[in-house]
Amino acid sequence: MTAGTHVIGAIVLASALKLPVLPAVVGALIPDVDLKKGLPKFRQNRTLFNSHRGITHHILIVPILLLISIAVKDFINYQLGIYLLSFTSGYASHLLLDALTPLGIPYKTGYYPRLSLKLFKTGKLGEVFVILALVTILIIQIKSGSLKIDSLLGEKITKTVKEVSGEVLH
Repeated sequence: MTAGTHVIGAIVLASALKLPVLPAVVGALIPDVDLKKGLPKFRQNRTLFNSHRGITHHILIVPILLLISIAVKDFINYQLGIYLLSFTSGYASHLLLDALTPLGIPYKTGYYPRLSLKLFKTGKLGEVFVILALVTILIIQIKSGSLKIDSLLGEKITKTVKEVSGEVLH
C-alpha cells in the first residue's frame, strides 16, 4: 500500500481505539524506512535484512511494541505509554494493510514464507477501494464526534496547549 493509504488507516484505527492520532501516523510510516530495498547492493537472495518488507514488516514487531507500550503505561509514564500504544496501533495498521497485498509480510525467520491475503495490489484499482472504505469510515468518525482536533495529540495535551496559549495571549 502507499503512504497515503497507511496514514488514513492509522487515523481510522487510532480514532476507533480513542488514541492520539499523530503517534499512530508516525507508527504507520516507520515500517517503510526500508523502502530503498535494503543496504547491500550486491545481494543474491532476499532476506529480512536486505529487502523492502523485511524485518521492519515482521509480524512479531507488533506484539513486542504492544508489550513495551503496556509496560511503559503501567510502570513508567502513563501518557508516554498511551503515545506508544498509539504508535503501535499505527504500526499494526501498516502491517495489516500490507498483508492484504500479494507480497504480504514475513512471519518466520526468513524473507519467505509470507502472510498474504492477496486481495489488492499496491497502487492499483483495488487500493482505491481500500482508500474509499477508509475515507468512508473516517467521515463517519468525524460526524459521530469520535475524531476531532483534540484527537491529534490527545485531549489532555490539547487542553494543556489551549491553557498555555490562553495565558500567553492574555
